Parts: sequence; C-alpha cells; structure tokens
Amino acid sequence: MIPASLPTAGEPAEKTLQRGIDLQRRKRFREAEFCYQTVLRTQPKNAMALNLMGTLAIEAEHHDAAIAYMERAVKLEPDNAIFRNNLGNAYNVTGNVDKARRHLRKAIELDGGLIEALCNLGRSYRSQLEGDIAEGFYRQALAIDGQSVMALAGMGDLLTDIGRPAEAVECFSKALAIDPGNVEALAGMALARRAVKDDPTLPLVLKRLELPTTTDRERVVLHHAAGKMLNDQREYGPAIRHFARAKAISGNDFDIDRHTQLYDSFIDTFDAGFFKMRASLGNPSRRPVFIVGMPRSGTTLTEQICASHRDIHGAGELSTIRSLAGELGFDKLDPAIFTKAMAALTAAKAKELGSKYLDDLKKRNNTVRLVVDKMPHNFELLAFISLILPNARIIHCRRDPMDNCASCFMHNFSEAHGYNADLTKLGQYYRQYDRLMRHWTKVIPLNIHDMPYEETVADFENRARVLIGFLGVEWDDACLRFNETERTVRTPSRWQVRQPIYSSSVERWKLYGDALDPLKAALGPVYQS
Repeated sequence: MIPASLPTAGEPAEKTLQRGIDLQRRKRFREAEFCYQTVLRTQPKNAMALNLMGTLAIEAEHHDAAIAYMERAVKLEPDNAIFRNNLGNAYNVTGNVDKARRHLRKAIELDGGLIEALCNLGRSYRSQLEGDIAEGFYRQALAIDGQSVMALAGMGDLLTDIGRPAEAVECFSKALAIDPGNVEALAGMALARRAVKDDPTLPLVLKRLELPTTTDRERVVLHHAAGKMLNDQREYGPAIRHFARAKAISGNDFDIDRHTQLYDSFIDTFDAGFFKMRASLGNPSRRPVFIVGMPRSGTTLTEQICASHRDIHGAGELSTIRSLAGELGFDKLDPAIFTKAMAALTAAKAKELGSKYLDDLKKRNNTVRLVVDKMPHNFELLAFISLILPNARIIHCRRDPMDNCASCFMHNFSEAHGYNADLTKLGQYYRQYDRLMRHWTKVIPLNIHDMPYEETVADFENRARVLIGFLGVEWDDACLRFNETERTVRTPSRWQVRQPIYSSSVERWKLYGDALDPLKAALGPVYQS
C-alpha cells in the first residue's frame, strides 16, 4: 500500500511536485525526493523538478550535485528568477563568487522584489569582506519587507562582522519576535553578545533542539550556540557537553593516517637542498604577508594589529594559494603528484603562479604597501609559497596546544576541518601540524616570524612593535588600538578583536576538568613540552 504522502499512479506532475514541496518543508526529504524523481522518470526535462532536486542536494550538502541539477533547470528556463537565485546560492556555498553573483544579479534583474536573491548577494559580498556593498543589498531587502526573517538575520550577521553588535542584536531580536525558532537568528544572537544569567535566547535554543523536525545540520549549529552561551555563563560542564554533542552529530571521515603520509612526503622531499637548488624561482615582490598556524591560535588578533597600520591591508582568509597549488596537483589524493610537480617546476611557471597571486591581491587592495593573507592552513603550503613568492613574509601564530585545540573544539568550523570532529583526532592533527612547522623552520629560506599568543597578551606593546618591525614598516600607534579599527571580520574571533587585549584565554582549558583528557592523551609529547 502506498503511503498517503506519496504520489499515486497517473497523478499530474504539478500535484506530485507540490506534494514533494510540502514534504520538504516538513523536513521529510526522502519522501520529497521520491516525488521529484517520480516526475523526472517520465519528464526528464521538467525544470521545476530539476530545480527542486537541487534544493534537496543543498540540504544534504551535496553541492556538486545541486549545481548540476540547477544548471539544467536554468538552461531549460533561463528567465526563471527563482532558478537563477537557487543556482547562485549553490555557487555561493561552494565559494565560486563570480558565478554566484552573475546568477544572483540576473535573478534580481528578472524580479527586483526577490528578497532571497538580494540576501544571497549580500551574503556573497559579506564572504569577501565587502561589508558596505553587502549592507546595501540587505537594506534593499528590508525596504521591500521589513519583516523578512532571512534579511533580518543576514543583516544581523553582517553587523556582527563589521563591529556593530548592538545593531546586530536588534536585528536578531526582531527576527526572533517573528520566528522564535529561526536557527540562523538564534545562532547569530548567541555569537553577537555575551550571554548573561537567565539569558532569554538559551531556552529558545534548547526548545528548538527538542523539536523532531530539527535537522542534524541545524542541531550542530544549535548545540554550538548553546555551548557558547553556557560558556559565557561559566557553566563549563554543560557547555562542553553541548560542543561534544555537536561534534558527534556532524561526524566525519577525516583520515589522520593520510594526513600523516602527506606530511611525511613533504618532509622527505622538501629539504634544505631542494630549496637551495631553486633559490632563483618566483616573483620577487615583497608585498605579500602570510599569517599561518592552527585556527584559534591568535591569527585574527595578529591580522587586526597589522591591518590597523596605515600601510597594511588585511585581506582575510584567502583561498588563492590553495587554488594555485591545485594547478600542481595539491588537491589530488596522491601526494606524489604534487611533490613531483614541485620538483619539476620551471622558472617561468613559478613566476607565473606568483604573479597570479599578486594580481589577486591587487583586486582586493591596489594602494597600500603590504597585504596580509591570514588563511591559517597555508602552513601546509610554505614550500609552495617559497618557490613562487620567495620574498614573502610569514607570521607563524603559536598558542599553548591545550588552549588552542580546546578553542577549536568549541567552534563550528566548516566540513573542511574534519580533524575538529573529536578530541582525539584534533590532538593527533595538532601533532602533525607541529611536526611540519618544525621542519619548515629548519629548511625553508622564507623569513618566518613567531607570534606566541601568551607572550603577545602578556607584553602586548612590545610584541606588536617587534611584529611591525619585522614587516619593515614604520611604527603606527594605531596598531595598539587594534580593537578600534573598523573592518569586516568573519572568523570566530570577530567578537574578541573588538575588545582591548585580555589574558582570560590563557590556560582556559583547565576550566573543563577531565572532559579534555582524550585531547591531552592525543597530544602526548606535544602537551608535555
């Protein structure tokens, strides 16, 4: 017997698709997919069914599949604003900014009142730290509908990024008054301010977690929000349990053995002799500055100090180096592809790759003397950077391994950070990072400056002056007032860098007792040292 929720033989396609849409709204995704596929079996060029399959793929975080479905839908109906918006949003999620904006602008051209497209364009510009432009799109959306929860929550997130927390809280409050269970607004409110005792947002988060319709992806976000607020309230035991539940739900297939083999291949191949033979390669520009290290090691604080200087631009976390390394096979499963390509790198290709990176920096800022790229995981690619940009300056942020890893565990990083899904893998990954960085500092001819977090907060002015001196620019007193610098910050540290320097994050891991014992065991000798 066919359940009443599923289509019957001979049912019109329009009715089947509407049935699927209703099921999807109720988070019954498998049944919704059955409805859409039922239509596609007899009508493989049904644009609406293809578009809806794409939206399901986005829900499941199958982004390539989503784009494939939505591209087909747009090809069939190029003047459908909703299809264009959905495709633009899919490209947004994957970081393909140019394609995202092209489709989103077309959607707005077709339907100027499509709030979703305006918000998605705002999100696109927000992701690239272009806060002024992003704000304009959110304000357009709110001018059309001041009660749009999507626009209010999006605007709140942006205002948090650009250092206007009171306005952000106002946006989230309006959104939650309309929809008390909106996950984006709940998470945004948790991040925008420090939760006080009896904070009214925490019960809303806990209530939303109890609903059977809450998806696993939403539960991850909500557990992180609850953990953050309980941390603010100094309820450390319940806080760490919420973070652990979030990690358990998200799961991962992170392969620490493969990462160990990758770093083994780097250490075996890229020795001092390797760089000595290639000392003349690359673009000689001194403009790039790279901040590397583990996430949550002080990278955002360090960038904010630098970006407060009149001659330095903070560009945020750029994926450019990783993309350029992909041209040599860095993104392949076999590390030998990359190491062989590095060994065979010609002078012309090295200079071309370096120039491509510099061209990307010009798009972000073409006036100041230095541009800072603070993608932490560029630590993996210091050998590549050395060959294409031999005069780049490297700032290596370091932090106590227990504090560093505990802070990582309490943040909701993207799926690219699979090592952060449990304390044991996190500790093992930290050990591999530490091993690789020790190797680089011995063999790479790049100019590397250590920025220890604990020393920075204990002796801030001295460490800031040494840092600016390393960068080769004159001292600027604005660097001491880093928390007053107006710029967009999108990392988890965006709240902290608006505050004066403080030391409460030093040895913070001890507040969580034996809950962090698996991390301590996994760190092993790194913790002992």
